[in-house]
Amino acid sequence: MPPSNDDLWSVRRARETAQEAEVKDKLLMKLKENGILSDGQMEAFKRDVVMHYQEHDIRKRQGRPLRSTRSRQIEIEKTFNDLSLHPFISAVLDYLKTHVSNDRCIQVFEDVISVLPNSPQCPPESKHRNPREKPGTPFSASRANPASIMSNAKLIDALAAATNMEPWKAIWIRGQITWCDSISGSMSGILELGNGLVSYGRLGRDHMLADVPNQYVRDRLMDYIITQLEEDQQECAKKAVFPDLSVAELEQYTVLILKKAEENKPKTRSEMIARIVGKKVLRTESEIERVLGQAYAMDQVDKDDDLTPQPGFSIRNYGRLEPLAHSVVRPGLKELTPEESELNIGTDIDNDCDQIRTMIVCFVDGKGWTADQFRWALGNVSRQQLTTFLLERGPKQGVNKPIFQHAWEFFKKREILGLPLTEVSEEDTIVLQERDSNRANKRQSTDGEGSSSKRRCSRRA
Repeated sequence: MPPSNDDLWSVRRARETAQEAEVKDKLLMKLKENGILSDGQMEAFKRDVVMHYQEHDIRKRQGRPLRSTRSRQIEIEKTFNDLSLHPFISAVLDYLKTHVSNDRCIQVFEDVISVLPNSPQCPPESKHRNPREKPGTPFSASRANPASIMSNAKLIDALAAATNMEPWKAIWIRGQITWCDSISGSMSGILELGNGLVSYGRLGRDHMLADVPNQYVRDRLMDYIITQLEEDQQECAKKAVFPDLSVAELEQYTVLILKKAEENKPKTRSEMIARIVGKKVLRTESEIERVLGQAYAMDQVDKDDDLTPQPGFSIRNYGRLEPLAHSVVRPGLKELTPEESELNIGTDIDNDCDQIRTMIVCFVDGKGWTADQFRWALGNVSRQQLTTFLLERGPKQGVNKPIFQHAWEFFKKREILGLPLTEVSEEDTIVLQERDSNRANKRQSTDGEGSSSKRRCSRRA
């Protein structure tokens, strides 16, 4: 006779209970190994864990007080043993916050949570390259001897010790940094504010502080020091967290991080709209909603993606899609400049879809070019088509769309013409005018067949 559903449930529950008991024992062992808990402290520890559970469980708050110490101890023991894993973990981490010194709180925290089981895994982000892997400044990566580089946990502990920070706050900083690094495209981890743990994320599993690039942790801590600490604490904190940098280097690092903080400051509604349409007046709520949707899509694109060319990624098919008819030099310029007319950029598309998305976001800043002007230069591209392309993630997501080929052509032309990806201005046309003048002078000494223009063709023409 096959087992009943009740029998199967009982077996499953017994197995889960045994697994939870094993994790609990490992957590207690970690606390003892790190000097946070001793056998003589077990009774008080159990009482703290049960009190933490009852304070956070509304169903237990209304219970009548126990009359005798003996009966209370019996109930504490029973509650402690019956406690399910999640509230037990929460209570253990809460205990840790009040019983560990701030000079090693994150190192102990990381060691304790290393025994926790992973959340059920989900598929990782299709793009495995970490968007925060590239150093943000010349000082982001440690300049210390490889054997002396401070780990992510030691960096936060150094900050906590230098500023006499409470352990709970250091754990909060650790959670914020870890959660930010769990984000990639539309995928994001889940931060438990109470204990700083991050479930899921770009790697398809629970995200740990060790998964975060060391240089990103350094940047985030420098940002915290110069934006959150009092001035009389900043110098001491910088020396403790960045002992590999000189005073002059620390000053330069500070300036660069402040600049990044200013760039990443949340934009106002008006600024978001101006980036898309410039000074155009939007007359309907539906149009405003679509414009803000595109601005949001741009903010979600990774601006720090590696733009190293990838020869052979795809092929520009001029038979299916005509070349761009509008100029890439200046917004609204209908006719091609003489320089553009002679360009031969070839057919080798050497940027993937994520790189093109990054290039669009870096290029369209609302100052030189708006998103609408960029769309117009590409030809028949609707606002929704651009928004949809920006929201996609993955190097091959969007590869068959016309907007991908036309955007690559746009940026390849600007690259060959020597025009910048960022900080676009009217000087672009001046650059070409000077080049036209130089070309005219050179042609006076050529055979008259325009051989000089051939040298400006793409390196993969």
